[in-house]
Amino acid sequence: MTGAVVAALAVPLPSQAEHRVWPEVTATHPMDGLTADEIQSVSNVLRGAGKFSDTTRVVSIALEEDPKDEVRAWRPGQPFARRAVATLLNDGHLYEAHVDLAARSLAGWDEVKDKQAALTIDELISAGDLPKQDARWVAAMAKRGITDFSNVLCLPLTTGPVTDPALRGHRLLNVPCLDKSGAGNNLWGKPIENLIAQVDLTTKSVVSVIDLGVVPPPSSTPSHAYADSGKYRKPPKPVEIALPQGSNVMVEGGQVRWDNWSFHVRLEPRVGAVLSLIRYDDHGTWRDIAYQISASEMFVPYMDPDETWSFRAYMDIGEYGFGVLASELQPGKDCPDSAHFLDLTISDTKGMPVVSKGAVCIFERPTGDPIWRHSELLNNTAEVRPNTELVVRMAPVVGNYDYLVDYVFDRAGNIDVRLGAYGIDATKGVASRTLSDPTAAQDTAYGTLIDERLLAVNHDHYMTFRIDMDVDGTGNRLVEDRFSVRKLDRGPRKSLWQVDTKPVPTEGPITLPLNAAQFRVESTGETNKQGYHTSYQLMPGHSDVSLLAKDEPIQLRAGFSAYTLWASAYAKDERYAAGLYPNENPEVDGLPKWTAAKRPIEDRDLVLWYTVGFRHVPRAEDWPVMPGLWHGFRLRPFNFFDRNPALDVPPAADAKDTK
Repeated sequence: MTGAVVAALAVPLPSQAEHRVWPEVTATHPMDGLTADEIQSVSNVLRGAGKFSDTTRVVSIALEEDPKDEVRAWRPGQPFARRAVATLLNDGHLYEAHVDLAARSLAGWDEVKDKQAALTIDELISAGDLPKQDARWVAAMAKRGITDFSNVLCLPLTTGPVTDPALRGHRLLNVPCLDKSGAGNNLWGKPIENLIAQVDLTTKSVVSVIDLGVVPPPSSTPSHAYADSGKYRKPPKPVEIALPQGSNVMVEGGQVRWDNWSFHVRLEPRVGAVLSLIRYDDHGTWRDIAYQISASEMFVPYMDPDETWSFRAYMDIGEYGFGVLASELQPGKDCPDSAHFLDLTISDTKGMPVVSKGAVCIFERPTGDPIWRHSELLNNTAEVRPNTELVVRMAPVVGNYDYLVDYVFDRAGNIDVRLGAYGIDATKGVASRTLSDPTAAQDTAYGTLIDERLLAVNHDHYMTFRIDMDVDGTGNRLVEDRFSVRKLDRGPRKSLWQVDTKPVPTEGPITLPLNAAQFRVESTGETNKQGYHTSYQLMPGHSDVSLLAKDEPIQLRAGFSAYTLWASAYAKDERYAAGLYPNENPEVDGLPKWTAAKRPIEDRDLVLWYTVGFRHVPRAEDWPVMPGLWHGFRLRPFNFFDRNPALDVPPAADAKDTK
């Protein structure tokens, strides 16, 4: 389960933040995130224009990026425009505002019809209290022997697509609850099963209460902290990442330099870390690799048909927000002590700036592996070069799930994008204590029994990354290198394979199995010394795609999850794989809708979309807290350079002597 759970958040709640006078900070790069002063300026402009009343709530205020050609052409010291886009709620209506920050003026104001914005923190807080005021819910709790609600925690969840015409236009949440008595640091061990309320945030009322019958609660809630029980294993000798001569990472504002890499990092409320203008210093020439890489959407459908579970298919980014839910990374635990930490400045629901500390860390580490090596037995020589890498990390905590999102750069021009799943299983109360109980087969039909009377439900994760490649500029094409078997009619060999390369002419999903070819983004104008068009290959990792029926209501808005790889023509406003407003949306939007136009992508500015997909069949070892599970993909230079770009990495002994 990945519904937002306010009680479990590790970040300050924007609606409860203490407002203060902010130090003056000025954006120095066109891709810098909004400063506190700029967020305050947006609020002032809206109030001055009569667009911000006492009942208005801010969903988000974020940077509206300058046109791509302007950003690419910008050089330090040159002026640049600053614009912001705000999403607002007022009396059941949704609005978008565009603000010119330099002119301090309202540049655009539109009401958005028939859509629902992401949830705000104060909505999630207030929704959890609404069922406790409803007589139907109170009676259902009494049937379970619960009349004191002081230890009852209710956890608002998005409803998924709203298909009932009578409910369209209502801002809805489904609210299950749990017993937190004795929970300690694990809130998920005592679900109050088979009971759920649906609430309307606009009217602040309970729409309906579903009670499928009483399930006996689990007898205890195990903690995942063993400090009081003396169960820790013997402490190991320290293993540390040491920088005895200081860091090789240079961070100035959002600009990062390390080894031969240069890129910009900013933090956004919706997607979290956004990496832009990724370039590589190729012997004194800065070469473009990617204009921007970021998360785009996360779809998490659960596989239980019960009425209190079947709706659970979350859009963790579009409904909640990875940036808003970014947790503070802890030095020496989440990141090395030597890491650089970046804060996230966002708006609270009243338009005031709030800072989430340490939302991103940037650090270098030795991998313990060579970047290249060769031992030559014929003349008894050996050469080995050590590898180090740079990591940009964030950790959004979406309810019971902790995600780590890493962008990793090495010294051979590779970029790894990695998603780690941590946290606690979503749990469901059942009657069975063990598999020998009479109801065990029925109870475990859709999940795994992980403790007495406690089930972890099967589910999927589909995390789509938006990859705006600019390989030696914007004139690119996507090519597929197919492996074709050739039969031979002479000599001892009967067959072999060859590479047949052809461009992908139009946008859309890549339907060819990814193990049947390799896919590269190729410059149409630049070549390397050998004459090959310079390119970067996308190397897929393990990735599942959705098995749900295409006409399944929860699948319609998540069409991107049906394929691992998509390509689209660049468009400034096409940023989110499920569309701008996936909350409650029952319609097809995002990637499937945009790419239906079949725009040409040869010799064009194009964008790749890669979905890191994995199925989670829970196991006993996932409880009471899960060990991390990692998936991802790699962007690898392919004829981008004239030779191995890590050839000039010094030997380890020389590296130690470098001052």
